[in-house]
Formats: sequence, C-alpha cells, structure tokens
Amino acid sequence: MLRGMIHLLMALALLAGPAAARPAPVDNALADLARLQRDSNAERLEVLQALLREHGIPFEVQSFDDGKGGQGHNLVAAVGAAGREIVVGAHYDAVTLKDGTLSRGMVDDGAGVVSLLRLATALRGRPLRHRVRIAFFDHEESGLLGSKAFVATRRPADVAANVNVDIVAYGDTLLFGGGKGEANDPLARALQRVCAARRLSCLEFAPVFPPGDDRSFNAAGIPNVSVGFLPALEAHQLWLMLNGRPDSGLKEGFVPKIFANIHSPGDTLDKVDPATLDRVSGLLLDLVLELDATLDGGSPVKERKE
Repeated sequence: MLRGMIHLLMALALLAGPAAARPAPVDNALADLARLQRDSNAERLEVLQALLREHGIPFEVQSFDDGKGGQGHNLVAAVGAAGREIVVGAHYDAVTLKDGTLSRGMVDDGAGVVSLLRLATALRGRPLRHRVRIAFFDHEESGLLGSKAFVATRRPADVAANVNVDIVAYGDTLLFGGGKGEANDPLARALQRVCAARRLSCLEFAPVFPPGDDRSFNAAGIPNVSVGFLPALEAHQLWLMLNGRPDSGLKEGFVPKIFANIHSPGDTLDKVDPATLDRVSGLLLDLVLELDATLDGGSPVKERKE
C-alpha cells in the first residue's frame, strides 16, 4: 500500500514537470535577513558571503575602486552556461545616516538581497537559454558605484536584460519602470504577462521611477526594468508624487510612508512582511524564466508549452 502511494506521488510529480515548479517557501528568509543587520557594510559583505556559501551558491567577488582610496565589492553568482546574459541585481549596502551610524537596511535593500538568494537557489539545475547572473551590488547608496563597475566589465551587446530589485519588503502591489526606449518593451511585456498569470496588481511608473542600479544599465544602453512592492494606496501615492504633479491632488509637502522608513533608523526587520517575500520570490523566478524563453527569438512560456 505504502509503496503504491509512493509510486503514485512520483508519477504525479513527473506529470507536473518543471513548468509547475515554484520556489520553496522562504521560511528562513527573515532569519537570513536579520543576519544582515550589522554596524558596517563590511560586516554585511561578510554575512552575505556566508549566506551564499550556506545556500550552496558559487560566486565571484568583483572588487572596484570606491573613489575614496578604498574598495567596494560586488558578489556575482551565475546560472546557465551559454547565451547572452540576463542580470538580476540588488544592492546589499545600507546607507550611512547623518549621525554616522548605518541604517539597518532591511527594506532598502535587505529584502531584495534575500529574494535574490532564493532566486539563485530556485534556478539551480534548470535548463536555460541564457546565462543568468545574480549580482549583489555594493555602494548603491554612494552613487551606484557597484553597478557602474559591473556594467563597465560587460559588453552591452552581450547583456540581454537587467532586472533591478529594490524595495520589496512589504505590500501587495508591484511597481515597475525605469527602462527607456523600445528595447525595454519586451521586458515590460514579459513582466505584464507574469503579473497577469500571478493575478498581481501591477503599476507601471512612467516616465519617472525612483532611481536605482537600473540607471547604470540604462546609461549603457542595456534593456532594463526595476521592480518594487508597496501597499496599493502607498504605491499610487508614490506614482502621483513622481508623475502627477502639478495636478496630483496630493497635499503640498505630502511624502509617502516609504520615505519615512528607508534612509532612517526605522528601516528595521519589523517592517518586512514574509508574505511579500513569498510574492517576490515567485515573481522573480517566473519573470526570469519568461525572459529566458522570450528574448533573442524565443516565445512566451505558455506558447512554448502548447
């Protein structure tokens, strides 16, 4: 009886196939995230390297001049052996506050870091048409230095797309934008298909999206899209603040709540919602697989199945 049940479960798993796969629940994401709460970015770098090793994710260290006589350090993992690159990035550094202390950096951008750890794990062993690079950037908070250094090592023609992941700690509404020009349209369409399939509320920010490491890729002419998550009301308030003035309808001087959290002592672990981390993990996996399927002459995942 037991043997027959095991055989049945195995058969069902085979029938489901890789297309039905979803990332494992991020039950340890908050524990990983809590470990990034350190008093210096050098310590955050050490913790991130330890987390990558513990998750079995091989990586390389890319060092660069920080412009102040020191060095910054990007950590880059790779999945897939061939094809043009899809780069998915988040920054691990936290901002230095006016009093000289370091923000806890949980929303900005520790949540993005743990989301990329899950993505690297979920992509392991999957057949891919592109080489996917998972990049953890340093010195985003001091002028996007890490992403600029990374982009300087690539030939733009070799990079099919960049996905920037920043501010994904809480909320149920996806914000996306950043990329300019027709070359970015396939990324936006892929993201919209994933949003529809996951029945997510998705809000496109145009023409203005909050700046981040996507700017380094945009400056090099590399197609890019930046993603974040916020509650619906806060997301629309932010859109109105950035894109709706002078007719936004917002009270003069109004600032969305997210700006009171980030770059402040309040950017703490209690702001992070595990349900949002689950949404981000699933979204990123589906988006990378959709981009891998559609870019460079491919077709959407649904069409490939049919």
